[in-house]
Amino acid sequence: MAVLAMGFIVDGLSIFIGGILGGLFNKRIDSRSFSALSIGIMLISLVGLLENILCVSDGKIIGEHTIIVSIALVVGCFIGNALMLEERVYSLSKAQSAASSGFVDSVLFFGIGGLQISGPILYALSGDSFQLILKGVIDFPFALVLGATYGKRVSISAAVVVGMQLFIAAIAYLLGDFLSSALLRQLCSLGYLILFFSGFNMTVDPKYKIKNINFLPGIFLLIVYNVITEVLQR
Repeated sequence: MAVLAMGFIVDGLSIFIGGILGGLFNKRIDSRSFSALSIGIMLISLVGLLENILCVSDGKIIGEHTIIVSIALVVGCFIGNALMLEERVYSLSKAQSAASSGFVDSVLFFGIGGLQISGPILYALSGDSFQLILKGVIDFPFALVLGATYGKRVSISAAVVVGMQLFIAAIAYLLGDFLSSALLRQLCSLGYLILFFSGFNMTVDPKYKIKNINFLPGIFLLIVYNVITEVLQR
């Protein structure tokens, strides 16, 4: 069980240790040195996306879940835009006092994203911690930067982020009988897509950034679609 839960531990420790080290060595950490990380994130996302959305059958490459993932992405984005999710998230951050802003910003940064949702679900349904471990690897350098910016209080956000992951995993586990293996691949695909846009946003001018937080409703649309499909098939 400890091995299976390694993803939660790795991500939590990455944020905690990164925040501590960032606070201690803030003068030696330059956020510009992480510019290459965004390229790596995009490449990892593309590989993960292709791995989950494509399959080889009779020597041909077939897109298994291309249509449903694309629909979820578009409709989810429409819902997110209508609800102004990204604007509300950032307004929540700006509304905090200077003393608590570092903690709140860290929770929002590490606690909202494709892998934050799809990772715990993947673990709950299959025991696969890969996406959570990947998230930990990605979160560590950003925890360093946030720690250097806001101080060691950034490390406290690790407890909230992991708590959110455990809650999502518990809900997914309870719904396990209604969630199929196809959903896992769909969630992974959409999670990697959202992660790709996160990397993209770090490489472009702010005016060209994509509001990738608004894509998050697509994850819940996939879950609802698969639950309804499973119920109707019984």
